[in-house]
Amino acid sequence: MAGIHSVSIVGTGNVAHHLGKAFRDVGISISDVYGRNNASTNELAHLLYCSVAPTLNELTGDLILLCVSDNAVIDVASSISVNRRLAYTSGSVPLSSLPIRTFCGVFYPLQTFSKHREIDITTVPFLIEGNSEQHESELMQLASKISQHVLSANSNDRLNYHISAVFVNNFVNHLFSQGKAHVEEHGLDWEVLKPLIFETIGKISDLDPLEAQTGPAVRKDEQTIERHLNELEGKSKEIYTLITQSIQQSAKK
Repeated sequence: MAGIHSVSIVGTGNVAHHLGKAFRDVGISISDVYGRNNASTNELAHLLYCSVAPTLNELTGDLILLCVSDNAVIDVASSISVNRRLAYTSGSVPLSSLPIRTFCGVFYPLQTFSKHREIDITTVPFLIEGNSEQHESELMQLASKISQHVLSANSNDRLNYHISAVFVNNFVNHLFSQGKAHVEEHGLDWEVLKPLIFETIGKISDLDPLEAQTGPAVRKDEQTIERHLNELEGKSKEIYTLITQSIQQSAKK
């Protein structure tokens, strides 16, 4: 069999939804899908114009793509015949942790996905790894059909990209949530902060994040910092203090 011409998807979450649509839109056949939740599985199958596989070992695609949580990858992979072509979408699970298989690889899209928010998949970096040159090459060819940014990355590099992704996405998003909660607790308008958020994100297109850093911490404005801390309590106060200290330490470097 030369190349990957059809894909079976395991999982029904955000990643399965977006990758399935991306494959569908460029004409890559989705043979079937498999999931634990019948309603979600049927919904995804309807979206992708494909069938639902009764069991993992009845999936029929050239490649079985595991779009499952990190802690489920090994168990799910262990339930599939070792001779089937397999890849998973996790950023942190090392390839070496999976049982020995003929074809096993990683097909990791470094992006945040939400099911009901459209995204330009062609801009998403895909980090690819395979347990053989042949399988890695096939996975890179597959990724290149939906993205303009495909690179080979071993498990250690992928882990470090994933750690950085948690900082710049998950943690930053949590800080947005903290900021929103604070203004709303004081009867203020969250929308007023959005231009600042957009400019903060836009700056890093032109500036190194250290160069773009502003605010009372980097200015060592202790009076303002103290006023802010006096208004905060609990975890919010701890977060403010810890990040302020981290900014000041980074500025010294």
